[in-house]
Amino acid sequence: MTPGQLAMAYQACAVADLATEAVGLDDPAEAVAQAARVLAAAEQLVAAANRLGSGEPPADPLQRFAYEHPEEAAEDVADWVSRRP
Repeated sequence: MTPGQLAMAYQACAVADLATEAVGLDDPAEAVAQAARVLAAAEQLVAAANRLGSGEPPADPLQRFAYEHPEEAAEDVADWVSRRP
């Protein structure tokens, strides 16, 4: 997996976790705030996808972690995937 793909995977996990949290919210204000966080994370995922061909490192700290610590990020993604039904 390339650093760009790893950054996308890492960001996709964040989007999924944030969206999962949104599902159980009853308070409309909390739901809107959480939806905004999901949208921001999804925008970062799109940015990561746009960088795939360029090799340009990300500015986003979450994705930069995947570039700077690829082994640990890969383990985190594998752990995340193994916990999903």
